Amino acid sequence: MSTISKKMLWIAVAVIAVLTTAVYLSWAAKSPDKVFASTAQATPLKPPTNGKINVAFIVSEGADVMDIAGAWEVFGDTMLTSKGKPWHEADGMDDMLMPFSTYTVSDSLKPVKAANGLIIVPNYSFENAPKPQVIIIPAQDGRSDAQKAWLLSNSATADVTMSVCTGASMLAKYGLLDGLTATTHHMFAADMQKQYPAVYFVSGTRFVDHGKVATAGGLTSGIDLALHVVERYYGQDVAQVTADILEYRGELWKSPEYGQVKPVVAAK
Repeated sequence: MSTISKKMLWIAVAVIAVLTTAVYLSWAAKSPDKVFASTAQATPLKPPTNGKINVAFIVSEGADVMDIAGAWEVFGDTMLTSKGKPWHEADGMDDMLMPFSTYTVSDSLKPVKAANGLIIVPNYSFENAPKPQVIIIPAQDGRSDAQKAWLLSNSATADVTMSVCTGASMLAKYGLLDGLTATTHHMFAADMQKQYPAVYFVSGTRFVDHGKVATAGGLTSGIDLALHVVERYYGQDVAQVTADILEYRGELWKSPEYGQVKPVVAAK
């Protein structure tokens, strides 16, 4: 290759790099939180003085089992002593409090066929479900007017509304992610970016937390986000004991970025 050809090649590479950087900076400038600072907030949440923290899982046809089970187990295995300290086996069963109350909610009490054939009988319908402090949206197929109305109404007063995997599409469809960074399963991120251009999807992180609304990546990422929410309520020590009870050795719930956090390019 001649010297001139080599110079032209390097110039072309440089131009592409500049254009790519310009696109990225333009994208980041539009995001209200600037992608660099939006993956995790540790803003504390105040537990209620009396009673449990209601955690509602919205379910419909095709609901992903892992998206439900991972977060469900985290909240169900969070335990405190009567003094609000992390519970340990040595504290005994008589001094164990379970601060979260988990339940499923759907259009009706009719059994729901979840992913891979699992049948879920919802605990409540949207008409009679208890008021939640935490709302969890796993990946699922169902959309309905009742679902939308319930979610929009209750997310306004809930402490946290979080999605797992492509559950983010429900938040996006109902406008709850407009103008925010978010994440989802890596296999569907490009298509979702195309479908919901008002949302700034990113990769490289297990979850994105904006305080009132949060999104987790695919499947097991919901465990990390759920532990993060436990930490926001009760501190890292309680969340760590919960992770230990689950025999969960992942550490990304403490710092969710596993790579460079960067914008997702919309599918063509």
